[in-house]
Amino acid sequence: MPSDEIVNPLISPVNRRWQILQVLAPIAGVLLVIGAIALVSWHSYKATRAGAISLTNDLLRSQQRYITQEVSNYLSPAISSTVLAHDMLNLASPAANANIFLLLSRSILRNVPQVDGFYLANQNGEFWRVSREGQNFQETILGADAKGQPDFQHLLVNLDGEVLQQDATPAHDFNPTTLPWYQGALHKANRKGIDRIFWSDPYPYPQTHQFIVTASIAIRTLNGREVVFAINISLNQLTNFLNSLKVGKSGQAVIVSLSGQVIAGHNMADLGKPGFQAANVYLNPVTQPVFTRALNMFRILGPGAGIIRARGKDYVTMASAMPLAKHSWVLILNAPENDFASFAQVIQKQTVYFSLLIVGLACLLACGLIFQGRRVNSLKRVIETNKENNLIDNALLLKVANTPGLLDPHREVPILTEVLTERAAAQRAGIWRLLPDGNRLLCEDVFDRPKDVHGSGMELIRAACPALFDNLTTPHLVNIPDAATDPQYQAFQRLVMRPAGTTHLVYLPVQDLHQPLGVIMIEDPQQLDGLDRVLALVAAVVAVRFAQLQKTAVQLDSVGAGDLEKTLAKAPKPGPLHMVEGFLIPPGEGSGGLPASGLYPQVPVMVLEFAEAFTEQKEGAEQTLQLIGQLSDTIQQLARQYGVFSLQVTGNRLILLGGCSQTPEPATLLRLAEAAIAIREASLTALLSQNSQVMIRIGIDIGPILAARLGKDPSIFNVWGTGLGVAELLARTAPDGGQIQVSDQAYQIMRNYFLFRPRGEFYLPGEGITQTYILAGRR
Repeated sequence: MPSDEIVNPLISPVNRRWQILQVLAPIAGVLLVIGAIALVSWHSYKATRAGAISLTNDLLRSQQRYITQEVSNYLSPAISSTVLAHDMLNLASPAANANIFLLLSRSILRNVPQVDGFYLANQNGEFWRVSREGQNFQETILGADAKGQPDFQHLLVNLDGEVLQQDATPAHDFNPTTLPWYQGALHKANRKGIDRIFWSDPYPYPQTHQFIVTASIAIRTLNGREVVFAINISLNQLTNFLNSLKVGKSGQAVIVSLSGQVIAGHNMADLGKPGFQAANVYLNPVTQPVFTRALNMFRILGPGAGIIRARGKDYVTMASAMPLAKHSWVLILNAPENDFASFAQVIQKQTVYFSLLIVGLACLLACGLIFQGRRVNSLKRVIETNKENNLIDNALLLKVANTPGLLDPHREVPILTEVLTERAAAQRAGIWRLLPDGNRLLCEDVFDRPKDVHGSGMELIRAACPALFDNLTTPHLVNIPDAATDPQYQAFQRLVMRPAGTTHLVYLPVQDLHQPLGVIMIEDPQQLDGLDRVLALVAAVVAVRFAQLQKTAVQLDSVGAGDLEKTLAKAPKPGPLHMVEGFLIPPGEGSGGLPASGLYPQVPVMVLEFAEAFTEQKEGAEQTLQLIGQLSDTIQQLARQYGVFSLQVTGNRLILLGGCSQTPEPATLLRLAEAAIAIREASLTALLSQNSQVMIRIGIDIGPILAARLGKDPSIFNVWGTGLGVAELLARTAPDGGQIQVSDQAYQIMRNYFLFRPRGEFYLPGEGITQTYILAGRR
């Protein structure tokens, strides 16, 4: 049943109705007052609205005429200049026309601030340009350099035409006759009056940081040549003028094209600033819905006034075409309707203030009630959640407390990791013990919740994750959200977490009297809130168990280490390492000096298997082969160092024999175990330095084998039998990468010299069920 359908029979319906009435009655009273005030205000508004709209239309028409006249005055220099140029620049001599053009341009630029520059070009590609340069003028003439290449001659002159500075820049393939203002003027050359003037679309002019429009006119000289005169009008000051206008109280004015491009107005306030794209400014329907709808109405209905509703209120708009300018330019004005109802606002001032006060208090009251209700519900949920978590924690803690042998370090207590995964909703939880040397962590127990399996025996060295070992002295919870991307924990994630597919790591160091004993690890937890109580109890139990094990390990270490060194010292020195190839027809010579063919009853055998060493990708295969080649060199060196009898390569496996004699020699097995530990540490260090899927698994057994020389010239020394088969099975079934699984026969010989963790029962074909162990390291 859903929780919202559960009814508590102890709650009286009368009390529930009274609680509801206590909330609804104040709200209903506030709503009633608001409704009465709103009704009076609405009636007064309806009485004055008609007059306000009429006054608004008259004011906007007046404002429109004023802006139109100002814009016409602003653009009039373009018309008057082109008319003058038409009558003055028709001489037959290009030089005479150029002198008149330069004189006329300097005069107009000096007296008309909105003019930005002038162009003059003819059909022969000759080009002149004049622009303002502070108090002086920049004259640019298209000419040719000493090599005959086109270039621009730049002259800085004063008002009298005196040259103050001169330089030149390459013109490359510049041709003024291809420019839009030139082509547009020629296209309208046969028209009459001001219709002959071509107006370009507005565009930014980078040299002067101006947003300009160019007006050009085609002139036929006395000798019949075509000359085009152009004038640039800056729209920057037109934008400043429109932004300075006050349309009502908060209204705005804007000049746009029929396509919605903004020519001047509020959107162009950043003109002249670096990076501002003036040519790409258009009306935005989201931020300027009033102007956008007014332009759409102008396209359909033509010029006129209208009322547009946007953002929850009415706006009065006026749209008209701009005379003496481009026919596609439209002047749009808008203002909120209530901006012009000031006389009504004066009358209703006290009413509005009172209404706003009441509405504000009502909203404040409503918000307070809503906030209080949500806060109560939130606190209730928190209390219920904490109560449920406490019940869960109590049940889990009781389960841990009732576990037999909880504090016995020699007794397995898998309940600890199971409780941690259950409480944290994690995928895995593990308990790791710090070995006496302080540089290795031994996995006492790890529980995989989805698979419902326990594991143990894996050893982690300091080189694999220095940050983890450094943090063992700080008794604080460490949270690593993504160990795969954390540089300090990437190697640990590849070694320990990646086989389980986990990335989120949370761990708590275990200490006793500020001395590190181990660490508790939780992988991919989903519920960390309220985990402190359970985690603290588990850490306390683990601390007691590890403290006892540490005392025992210290006592055994002084005895066991000495025994191992003495045993190896008394053993006969190993002979040279025999590298035995794994094929019948080798490329080298025969293997002389090998043992005679026959049955050897007690031979220590170690099998090292490269897991995930095959890939069909070319690049991955090359990297894998290079990595395994390096590992093989390292293993070969270590095998010689520890006196291993032979080393054989078969597929993705290496077979190492500790010795091969008819008389059992325990020292050969001990040397093989030491070699296995050294090989494991060296291999893990090499594998963790690269992001590779390759991993090693090792199996060790001591048992009977058959040895024989096979083939002739050369003969190949080969071994097979029960010892080799068991070692291969132990390597293949090792629980995790990097672990050394040892048979019960080998364990009985090595247990006084090395640390082990029981793996559990193991089915051995042909012999039945036997016990296996995980070799952790030397005592």
